[in-house]
Amino acid sequence: MGKVFDEYLSKEVEKYVNIRPNSKKCFEKACTVMPGGDTRTATFFNPFPHFISYGDGAYMTDVDGNKVLDFQNNYTSLIHGHGDADIVEAVKRQVELGTAYTAPFELQTKLSEILVNRFPSIDLIRFANSGTEANMHALRIARAFTGKAKIIKTEGGYHGTTDVFEASVDPNIKKAGSLDSIKVIPESRGVSSRALEDVIVVPFNDIERTKVAIEKNHEDVACLIIEPIMGSAGQITPDVEYLRFLRKITKEYNILLIFDEVVMSRLTTGGAQKFYGVIPDITTLGKIIGGGTPIGAFGGRKDIMKLYDPREKKMYHSGTFNGNTIGMAAGFAAMKKYDEKAVNKVNNLGAYFKNETIKIYNRLGLNMKVSGEGSIYNIIFKDTNIRNYRDVANSHEKLNNLLFISLLNRGVFDAERGMFCMSTAMEKSDLDFGLNILEECLGNMLGVINTEAKELII
Repeated sequence: MGKVFDEYLSKEVEKYVNIRPNSKKCFEKACTVMPGGDTRTATFFNPFPHFISYGDGAYMTDVDGNKVLDFQNNYTSLIHGHGDADIVEAVKRQVELGTAYTAPFELQTKLSEILVNRFPSIDLIRFANSGTEANMHALRIARAFTGKAKIIKTEGGYHGTTDVFEASVDPNIKKAGSLDSIKVIPESRGVSSRALEDVIVVPFNDIERTKVAIEKNHEDVACLIIEPIMGSAGQITPDVEYLRFLRKITKEYNILLIFDEVVMSRLTTGGAQKFYGVIPDITTLGKIIGGGTPIGAFGGRKDIMKLYDPREKKMYHSGTFNGNTIGMAAGFAAMKKYDEKAVNKVNNLGAYFKNETIKIYNRLGLNMKVSGEGSIYNIIFKDTNIRNYRDVANSHEKLNNLLFISLLNRGVFDAERGMFCMSTAMEKSDLDFGLNILEECLGNMLGVINTEAKELII
């Protein structure tokens, strides 16, 4: 990016700093006890993150009193927004009864029943503490069931932060090889190169290249794991025929198909698998099923999941807080409320957001994309179709950074990558507020866009 971009960004950053002196102080103090003042990389942004005082419904208020409309919702996990009364009451009641038991309890069964009844692929389920853990155990049981070790994942697919999944999540495409031969690139320093030897990376939405990879390696591949809609890559939607192909070919070659629905379980009461009518062997869950508390879950066919039956003593899966009381109480309350009516509300809000965003593009003369489905969308500074990770990686991502800080300065909080997700706490009036700010910010950025990304101006 050039001088015009730098000058505009500098002004927005200066404004951000000026209205958040208390956040700056909190950040400086945090830096004395945490590296970079941070314990969750995804929440950091320059020049420093805002420190939140409290959340209420669709909004958050920071330590400087700035109120923001929350389109992040803790990276999609707060399906009912902040401080939902039913979830708060359920957690309060459970805390009084005990925060942790070295024993099972009925709420585990009650939440399990909801999830087993809703997700077509799940006969039996187990709980963990995060989506990362859920995917880790899904991989382990796939290896145990098939007797094979390698995995296939899509380039740009995010499945948590264990070594084997830290492969080609956000790679530099100049170093990643061709689509016919994608180079497996570690996402972080410290990732074991040996772990990545078991990983094969293929392009999303690409039947032919995925077919070649499977036919060449099927004797060694235990599972193919995929987000039905690629989340952190930019809410990239699949061709239904692509998902159907994956289901068919994995069955043919005795490869387990894992759907990572940690994010997209919100798409329907039965997740993306119900929406697209493609049923995997194993499903991983997290985010919304915990009602805002730490949670993960993995489930699938009975013949696979029974390997974790402790009476059989074939596999071991423990964890001090697996199926913990607070998570089960909050999750049960949240899922009871996330019925068909609630799904329809957030998906209708999502459709409204998408349609109005396109109208904003048209009014401003912008040739841009908005990708996603249901209640989650991503604004992408690009003028061509989005089908895989490289399509998004080729977009003008720094413009997303500029839009992010511009929105935040005016009371709207999206993800820095351009993601907006809806919650049941939102109403149309909240979206209208956010959309008006979005139009204002994009309008103010027209000079930058015209200078730095001329092809986006119609």
